[in-house]
Amino acid sequence: MQNDEMVRRVVEHPKYQELVHKRTRVSLAFFAVMIVIYAGFIVTLAYLPELFSRPIGAGFTMSIGVLTATIVAVSAVVMIAAYVHFSNKYFDPLLEAVLRDVA
Repeated sequence: MQNDEMVRRVVEHPKYQELVHKRTRVSLAFFAVMIVIYAGFIVTLAYLPELFSRPIGAGFTMSIGVLTATIVAVSAVVMIAAYVHFSNKYFDPLLEAVLRDVA
């Protein structure tokens, strides 16, 4: 089987179409959540910089800015882990089914 024929069969496969649809929706959802988190941080930093310089509370030396930046960084790691888990659980089996049917 030639490469062009194999590519055509993969692209036309219903499970591949499902994979592309699901992957696009999930990627956009993860992107939207991350953009809200990061843009919220940047907009707050731009318009309320004094908020980030305040300490967390009485007796604490850590500022709200350091805590918020840490939460933003940790949320990125959590989102990456969630996407990898989702990909391994849902996307990989669909891709394997497509390759099994086409090959």
